[in-house]
Formats: sequence, structure tokens, C-alpha cells
Amino acid sequence: MLEFNRIIFITENDNSEGPLAAVLCKKWLPLEKIEVDSRGLAVVFEEPMNPKTVAVAESNDFEIEHTSKQLQDDDFGQDVLALVLDEAKKQTVYDEYPSAVNVYTITEYVNEAGSILNPDGGDLSDYAQLYDAVNEATKKVAYKLRESKFQED
Repeated sequence: MLEFNRIIFITENDNSEGPLAAVLCKKWLPLEKIEVDSRGLAVVFEEPMNPKTVAVAESNDFEIEHTSKQLQDDDFGQDVLALVLDEAKKQTVYDEYPSAVNVYTITEYVNEAGSILNPDGGDLSDYAQLYDAVNEATKKVAYKLRESKFQED
């Protein structure tokens, strides 16, 4: 059994890199019984996915059907791993959500530094680079989760 029962990828608007990370993480954890989703810090109303993110995902044989959702205080728990992609968002999560626990940047969780930033307004090649960065990071997250599973057994 994995250390966590749920992973939430937290971004600003939950309509680009967060849902992409959730889809890719599920790819890397196909046999695990874990809920993987995404939430946003500033979702005023539900929005569809960024079309450039969708295009890049589809070019890599992934379909993303997602509508943005606001992060809620009850999204957190001891069995929830909350991963922010942008380092600047981590403190915001702790400041605005009293129940926030197990919050890491995605790179911090895999013992690396830096952020994965949304190329908002960039061209398709910027979103292709986003895809590559998120894919690599979620692969490392999945590896670490499976590794910790075997250390517990």
C-alpha cells in the first residue's frame, strides 16, 4: 500500500499544468489504488482546459477532460499528498488553508530544486516543454511513492 491514498496537484487556475500532472501521474501509477486529481488556488468559476495544454497532451496520446475546481480546506488530510508545481504557491497554500499538511513542491518531493511554471500565453513549443517537464517530474513522484511502499513492507 502506498503512503498516501490521494495526490492533489495544486496550481493557480487548475486549467493547465495541474490537470496535466494528474493525468501523467496516473500513467506512471497504473496499478496503484490512489486517487489523483488537481485543484486551483484562484478558481472563481469553472473553466475548461487550456487548449494548448490539450493539444500537446493529445499529440502524446493523452486525453484530458477536466474542468477547473477550487482547492478546499477539506481536500487535505494525513493520507493526502499535495504537490504544488510553482514554489511560490507552497506558502500560499499553508497561509490560506488551516488544514494543509503534506504540501511540497513537486521538485522538492523528489529531492530536486526549482519550479514548473505555466507558460501562459506562450506558443505550442512552450507547452511541449511544459509537458516534458511535468512528465519527467510525475515519473519521479511515482517512483518515489512505489519505493516508499516497498520500504514499508
